[in-house]
Amino acid sequence: MEGSYDNDYSKIALAITAAQLAKSTSVKEFGIGEDLSINFFGWEEDRLAIVCQMRQDMMKIDPEERLARCTELCAVLRRYWGVSSITMVAEGYCSANMTETEGLSLSDAFLDASKPVKECITVTNVTLDEKAVSDGGFVTTIIAVPYAYELGRTLKWFDTLIYTNGGGKNFRNSKYPQSMRRALKNKVVDDLPDEAYEELIGLINSNGFHIQEFY
Repeated sequence: MEGSYDNDYSKIALAITAAQLAKSTSVKEFGIGEDLSINFFGWEEDRLAIVCQMRQDMMKIDPEERLARCTELCAVLRRYWGVSSITMVAEGYCSANMTETEGLSLSDAFLDASKPVKECITVTNVTLDEKAVSDGGFVTTIIAVPYAYELGRTLKWFDTLIYTNGGGKNFRNSKYPQSMRRALKNKVVDDLPDEAYEELIGLINSNGFHIQEFY
């Protein structure tokens, strides 16, 4: 992927654009159906180094097992690809009023038209930043793009919601930012031979992810 992405919002913007295009294309072709697969973008400073997409069959496994696989993937990206930022793209539900929905299952609240909950594309970006001393050396940004299905196999996109450190309570997948932060605490392993990377790619594939590297 060509181009320089020298701040978190440029990285997030790329992820959102890709997700919106994929979602709109899926709805146009198939109508209302399965959620988009979870994607992870791994960044070496301002360069996109790798993208991993969870297979659709893995999207149906137990949520805790899915979280564990995603956490391990992020740790591998940190240790062996040396990523300093990870951007996760997923579908879920978001609340426009955390106080009103506190303690509620957002998927259940979504069924109540009186609650401020919508389906959304969620982009979570976690970046190592030693200057972010108030947040343990990380900058965490979560952006949601709510949507609604409309006639003619189209989507209506609503205003983007932006949450900085601590916004995870507004989302169904609130455990993921913490797991991404833990993964980025791993030390980078340098100078692996090419055959070791081939084995790692095979391991990532067997663990349920498609992988695309960028050179």
